[in-house]
Amino acid sequence: MALSFKSTKRRIVINCLRVWWIWITLWYEYGIFPYSAGKCNWPQMDVSPSFTFTSTSIMIILTKIHQTPKHALLVADPQIIDHRSYPGRPALLTYISQLIVDLNLRKNWRAALRSAPDVVFFLGDYMDSGYSNLENSVSIRYERYVKRFTKIFSMDSEIPTYFIPGNHDVGLGPSTFFSPHARTRYTSHFGPLNSHVSVANYTFVLIDAPGLVEEDYKRHGFGKTYADWTPVPGGTISFVKSFAAKGNTEPTILLSHIPLSRPEGSNCGPLRERGTIRRGVGVGYQNTLGKDSSTFLLEHLRPTLILSGDDHDYCEYSHTLTTGSRIREVTVKSLSMAMGIKKPGYQMLSIIPPGGPTFSHLDAPCLLPDQLSIYLDAYIPLALISLVIVLVACIIRGQHYRHWTFRSLSHTKRKLKENTRPSKPQHFRRLTRTPTVMDDYEFTLDDSDTDQKLPPPVSATVLPKKQNTLSTIFSRGRRVCQLISLQSLARAIFTSNRRGSFYSEFLCDVRDVAVFPLGIIFLISLWTFTDV
Repeated sequence: MALSFKSTKRRIVINCLRVWWIWITLWYEYGIFPYSAGKCNWPQMDVSPSFTFTSTSIMIILTKIHQTPKHALLVADPQIIDHRSYPGRPALLTYISQLIVDLNLRKNWRAALRSAPDVVFFLGDYMDSGYSNLENSVSIRYERYVKRFTKIFSMDSEIPTYFIPGNHDVGLGPSTFFSPHARTRYTSHFGPLNSHVSVANYTFVLIDAPGLVEEDYKRHGFGKTYADWTPVPGGTISFVKSFAAKGNTEPTILLSHIPLSRPEGSNCGPLRERGTIRRGVGVGYQNTLGKDSSTFLLEHLRPTLILSGDDHDYCEYSHTLTTGSRIREVTVKSLSMAMGIKKPGYQMLSIIPPGGPTFSHLDAPCLLPDQLSIYLDAYIPLALISLVIVLVACIIRGQHYRHWTFRSLSHTKRKLKENTRPSKPQHFRRLTRTPTVMDDYEFTLDDSDTDQKLPPPVSATVLPKKQNTLSTIFSRGRRVCQLISLQSLARAIFTSNRRGSFYSEFLCDVRDVAVFPLGIIFLISLWTFTDV
């Protein structure tokens, strides 16, 4: 009964914790990502009806022109880490960090693709060490780096995808850490540094912002204005001037990796996690474009919207042209959990083609789960709660088992003693009913009677009973010894050897609970990595 009670209670606790952890791991490893992305919808725009006048009638016919918006997905700064990302971190910890970040990027990207975009734009900084000075422009190491990126961001080949370079892709400024082949490697894998593409009758202008910063330093060093400066062939300034000279008739949307200049301390809006975008410069980076460069882009391109990256956090700011019109710039959040923000994200842009009764575009950010919070605020506290539950269950189970074991042993031992030790009145009653043989004979030791057979002694008449009684005593004695040995064993388990047995049982319970969630995490991770 004690063992059955113990086993039943153990199964109840273990199974409840198993069900609890199975639900937790399925939710945090899989469900929460599509759930978060599912709350983000493409921005909707009201399309006003148009009034058409017929030549044969003065009636006004109300005709609603149906326009299907195009949906553009914008991703910034995935910045895939490698062994150079954390120089002071041990190699094993760096490898584990790389696996965790890659897994998070895959989940975020898979959740973003659930929105079914028509076109995708990447806003730079694809690999954390893409600018590194490797062996040559076709380095095997760089090829593996790019292969990791393409596996993480795999998608339908029918979805158009466009890229702009970031400072982590091609470098910025002179440094021995930057490869002289960085730009060649980039163009061979991701496309041209500067380009423009038409989507839904809007022209997206994609510029090489790091190249613009470097050329701006040269221009400023010569003390020339943009009007007097002779652009570097194939550079960003040359590309922008050439594009503006063609007289583009479509509305323009500017994509730049580095945000445009703004006054120090400008407010970024309520969706930013902390601080603001501040001017700053260092080896391989510059937080914003220069003031002259920003004015040059705004005046030549006159965009209706600017989308940038690099800062990793969300920011909204409106630039003012010399004509007084305002141009909104949105700095898109990083998609990676390793970029110093709590919630990664991406930007969703809906575009109504020009030519109808209305033409416009709306954008909205989409925030994804906080992966570090899942580990630190969900898994660790819930794991500690589970350990406490298992520990308390082991203690309670041990107390019940000890109570039932010693109670059963004491009861059995007391019954055996009553059976093997008859009461005194019964003993005398048995003796009075048994006749004494010696009272009926008189013995004389005579020579003539040496051959005469004597009557059987008393011992001969009661010997069989004594044999049965001794056999019973020995049999019951062995049972008592066995029970005493079992009692000694139980006492040894719960007293002298309690520590080792208790912790062994505790660890077995922890193992039985943990095997299911760990297995689910492994299978989901394996499926995420192998599903390309």
